Amino acid sequence: MVSEEDIKELRKIQVRLLDDFKTVCDKNNLVYWLDFGALLGAVRQKGFIPWDDDVDVSMPMADYKKFLEIASTDLPSNVFLHIPGENKAYTQNFAKLCDRSSTFLHPAETGEEEIHQGIYMDIFPSANYPKMPHLLRKGLLYLTGRSWGNIAVNKKNIWLNYIIYIFCKFIWLLFSPFKSDKVAQIVEDNWYYYAIPQAYIYPLKEIEFEGKFYPAPDKTHEYLSLMYGKSYMTPPPQEKRVFSCKAIFFNTPCKFEKELAKVTK
Repeated sequence: MVSEEDIKELRKIQVRLLDDFKTVCDKNNLVYWLDFGALLGAVRQKGFIPWDDDVDVSMPMADYKKFLEIASTDLPSNVFLHIPGENKAYTQNFAKLCDRSSTFLHPAETGEEEIHQGIYMDIFPSANYPKMPHLLRKGLLYLTGRSWGNIAVNKKNIWLNYIIYIFCKFIWLLFSPFKSDKVAQIVEDNWYYYAIPQAYIYPLKEIEFEGKFYPAPDKTHEYLSLMYGKSYMTPPPQEKRVFSCKAIFFNTPCKFEKELAKVTK
């Protein structure tokens, strides 16, 4: 059971990760903004949603790729960077910054997974979307995400889902010449089935989060309304305010760190 004191300590480490990320971005003139639960929390209460378990930021694709290139030399030594594709056990399509000195377990995790499980923050690349009918985009996002999840995560009906996934990617390719002003997570991860007009994002503004200020979309009301609906300021029912964490171990590096050290010696 995670205690209130644990959550307070968790928040300190998460803000430290966010500040480490901010330092690298500011030094290299990289664009980013608070997103998803972090943005929603900043707007609602100038900080974390009490039952949220991480920090989310988004970056334009070019800045995201640049960050991944330079982060290994610019980040502090107590931060681990998960990069998609570098470890087959890491099935996410976005990067994570992890605290090297802690272990954070989700309900389905045991601590034996071959990925770094330190307290973390998510870094999402923001991709340009082609112009297409809304219902087609929504359906295509559903099929793309569902088939990719079954291939990479669930290991379910892999050949059938691979065919569906390739077909979906072909449709995305067909529409790619038709440019639009909308961006969102990459299609494999867009479970909100959204696409945001860039006019809602730029120019970025500063927003308060846990007593500090970070970049945020300019039109936060329109941005959050499109993603969560116009009632986004209303918290969910009490039964859905669930902190999705099984255990947090401070000053206890995750086991994968030890395995990684063995490999690199």
